[in-house]
Amino acid sequence: MSLNSRAWPPEAGCRGLLAGTLLLISAAACAADEPAPRAPVKGVSSVSELVLPFDAYKTTPEQRAILGNAHNDLVERCMRKKGITIDLPEEDPVTIAAVDPGNSRRYGVADTVSTKHFGYHLARLRFPDTTGAWAGKLSKPARHRLYGSAVDRGCLDRATLTLGKGAQKADWPWLALQDSLTLEQAAKDPSVTAAVKRWQSCMSQAGHSYPAPEAAIADNRWNLDKPAISEEEKQVAFADTTCKWSSGLIAAWFATDAELQRTLIRDNPERFAALRANLKQRLARASGLLAEHERGQVR
Repeated sequence: MSLNSRAWPPEAGCRGLLAGTLLLISAAACAADEPAPRAPVKGVSSVSELVLPFDAYKTTPEQRAILGNAHNDLVERCMRKKGITIDLPEEDPVTIAAVDPGNSRRYGVADTVSTKHFGYHLARLRFPDTTGAWAGKLSKPARHRLYGSAVDRGCLDRATLTLGKGAQKADWPWLALQDSLTLEQAAKDPSVTAAVKRWQSCMSQAGHSYPAPEAAIADNRWNLDKPAISEEEKQVAFADTTCKWSSGLIAAWFATDAELQRTLIRDNPERFAALRANLKQRLARASGLLAEHERGQVR
């Protein structure tokens, strides 16, 4: 796993979705009072179409690999100056893309193909804890050099600062917060709460009675922390995703979410310009550092 601090927070997996996103649509649906639910929102019809405006400001797998490899190289250099040799694994964009669900779980499970085979479990394994594996074997003085202290920055922080040196200031935590807020606000939209009711009806007709999507994934009959996946879990998860699409829940949530994000981008041009510039400059610096590293190896 890269030691690089990603500019975007990691995606929620499995039960991480429960307490945040899906719980919101349940509460909103219970509070909503719509005697005549509206027709499903037309629009997206597959997971591949779930591309949001904020995605243009997120790092791609290729960019993450560049930033991660440059960061790891800087960490190795820093540690060598302290007399400590470490060899961090190279970041691979293909592997990064393979373990990244993107927006496919932003609105709960949404990939019918995946749920048919994996139920509510993540279809792909997360990054192995390679950092903890080798860092845990370091001596106490070496770990101090790596992590540092309140008065003495470690090599991890020093590498991050070096990558960002000269780059325009940008508020990435603000963007991460807005990303969460648009999801929450969209969940309360009448089009979404109406779709939750249609989802509930669809699930009941399929023989699965749940008040809202988070109740289905939180069913104590499946343990998402263990690899075992029962056929019953697969059936319920497949019905869940199928009903999400047929009820218009995903389309409605995505449409509102996307509109909120477009509004934020339009109303905060300077913030978003700074984010774009910051990423571009860090990538340029990272690419330069990696090129320098390659030249050094060739000599």
